[in-house]
Amino acid sequence: MIAQSGPGTAPASDGRPQIDQETYPLPDRYLTRRGTAADGDQLEQLFDTVFHPEKVGEFARTVFDHFPGLDPENWFFAEERDTGKLVSGFLLNPWTLTLEGVPLKAAEMAIVGTLEEHRGQGLMRRLNAEFDQALDEEGYHLAMIQGIPGFYQQFGYRYALPLENHVNVPFHVIADRKEDEAEAYTIRLAGLDDIPLLLEHDETYRASFSVAVRRDEEVWRYLLTHSRETEYGSEFWLMEQIGGDERFYFRVPGQGFGKGLIVSEVSEAIHMKAMVELLRFCRDRALERDKPYVRLNVHNDSAPGRMAIHLGAEAGQPYAWQIKIPDAARLLRHIGPVLEARLQASPCAGYSGVLQVNLYRRKVDLVWNEGSLVEVRPGGDECDAGFAVPDDLFPPLCLGHRTWRELRHQRPDVMVGGEAALLVEALFPPRVSWIHEQY
Repeated sequence: MIAQSGPGTAPASDGRPQIDQETYPLPDRYLTRRGTAADGDQLEQLFDTVFHPEKVGEFARTVFDHFPGLDPENWFFAEERDTGKLVSGFLLNPWTLTLEGVPLKAAEMAIVGTLEEHRGQGLMRRLNAEFDQALDEEGYHLAMIQGIPGFYQQFGYRYALPLENHVNVPFHVIADRKEDEAEAYTIRLAGLDDIPLLLEHDETYRASFSVAVRRDEEVWRYLLTHSRETEYGSEFWLMEQIGGDERFYFRVPGQGFGKGLIVSEVSEAIHMKAMVELLRFCRDRALERDKPYVRLNVHNDSAPGRMAIHLGAEAGQPYAWQIKIPDAARLLRHIGPVLEARLQASPCAGYSGVLQVNLYRRKVDLVWNEGSLVEVRPGGDECDAGFAVPDDLFPPLCLGHRTWRELRHQRPDVMVGGEAALLVEALFPPRVSWIHEQY
């Protein structure tokens, strides 16, 4: 896909946009490039040095060598021109997210780092511009990052999906098994033969959340093999009912924030009896590993989250994925089936007219005919209804993380009124979303 020229780009003779040297200057001592198959050793050294004493380089090398379908060109690097030494870089890691059944092409900016002595030279700003160019050329709907607070807003990212929740479960709320209570489940580590079951549980998980992740068989194979070889790998445990057909899984990462034993995934289909058994098992593992509590990294409103809170755990206050929407029109056009279904279920069912989304720096018209979205086009001078939301607040609105009324409390330049209010509430309602990791 050839992107249109925009701020910071200029068309080259082949029609592809090139980075504007004045907007994103690069000191003469550096050059930027995409990765090659020969970069494994250097990238491992780069990230081990940046994140010392953590073994991020080992993790990056494992991803470079083994993550399914990943091309070396997905890595973006800055290097010293004279020595060829890598001094800064990151990975564009493709994900398939789903929005209520519609697949979204998402790009995670992952494993980001610059050697300390090369910071402040504009390297990351230049690499980000090249990343943005790739998003446009390759037709991505979203970009996402888990990055440090406050830094990535300068690159267009906004907090728009929940991440890293802490539902801390103290040991005293986990009931011991009664003397006459028989053990109901066996618990064992999952293996490659269990991938079909894990795929089934992923389907249940995706059906439970608005935005979720789709992990295929090869991603699960990576999680159960090569990922386990790094300190960032996870244990995947299976619970199997004794004398019955019930089977559930949960994930215990090797690393993470907080002092508790982290449980980062739990089958969404689990019920209370099995949940209590799971918590007993995790409490025992926490005691063995000198952890003071069990920490569920799940959504407060997920099935396991609600059960844990009911038992006495405290609801968490999650951080958030930082999201960038490269092209609002492209995303809105792609999620047309979702928007049509939402409209049909609302008081605005059967609407005909032009609803204009004013992002201030650009406008997008949604053309409706009897409840069908027939066109998404650049905004014109006239419309039947319209609303204004600053470009930086569109991701949390579009993905259901915040309503327009919540955003209005933050910023008076969110302007919605009249018929548009009902349409915006129908098309962009609050939703519960959760993204499982694919590393």
